[in-house]
Amino acid sequence: MNKQLSPALWAENTYSLPVTTDRFALSKERSQRSQPLMRKYEIASLLPCGDARTSHHLAPANDLFEATSSAFARGALIATPNGPIAVEDLLPDDIVDTVDGTPQTLVWVSSTSYIPTQSQPNSTLTGLMRLVADGYSKAGAHCDLMLGPNARLLQEHPNLEKAISVRSVLAPVRDLEDGYGAFFVSPPSRVKLFHLRLAKHAAIYANGRAVETYHPGKGVDDQLGDNMRTLFLSLFPDIEVFTDFGPLAYPRMSKDTLESLTRN
Repeated sequence: MNKQLSPALWAENTYSLPVTTDRFALSKERSQRSQPLMRKYEIASLLPCGDARTSHHLAPANDLFEATSSAFARGALIATPNGPIAVEDLLPDDIVDTVDGTPQTLVWVSSTSYIPTQSQPNSTLTGLMRLVADGYSKAGAHCDLMLGPNARLLQEHPNLEKAISVRSVLAPVRDLEDGYGAFFVSPPSRVKLFHLRLAKHAAIYANGRAVETYHPGKGVDDQLGDNMRTLFLSLFPDIEVFTDFGPLAYPRMSKDTLESLTRN
């Protein structure tokens, strides 16, 4: 019998790929188990010993895993002390400028491919968000920015500090669609998407916009079973437990919540 085990495990149950012989084929009367859809992820990380490591992973194509790799589209220019560098050219141990003014070390780079013609039911990758020049940039960005649907932008408002004692919050870029300064697009061909993680959670400049670096967020650990937690943490060779991600630098909230807090 030729039987292949899937490289990933769901939290609730294990599963195997269909056998290649019809000896054990399911009858029409028996319900068939749908095969979870998978996606390839490429990880480059800086290990605690100072060495860099590149690895390839096959993991579920769902919001939890896709959020690790779908913030910046290829070509996004990331601000560094040596000038802007395309996101695809950044490597672990590079130094990146942050919004708070303190440069940080890049410790992790993740990427995956968005293929418009390959739609997947549970995937969050259904298009890219295009931000036109100066649409959401106080720095006066001179070119458009393409972001994945899981990116978050740093938002400021004078009423925020009065409402929740913070000056800036992170809002999902998909919430900012207005059809003018920000709108969804479907590219004609494959696009490489990236995400970046620094030593500490922060916001960085991409084409002049303040965009969040990767952090899984609060409470994710409690929602995962043992198998799924192990699979997820395998994407982060320098992380042993979720607390190693550190605290969030800014609160996260939806556009609706932000508007309710800042409404006069």
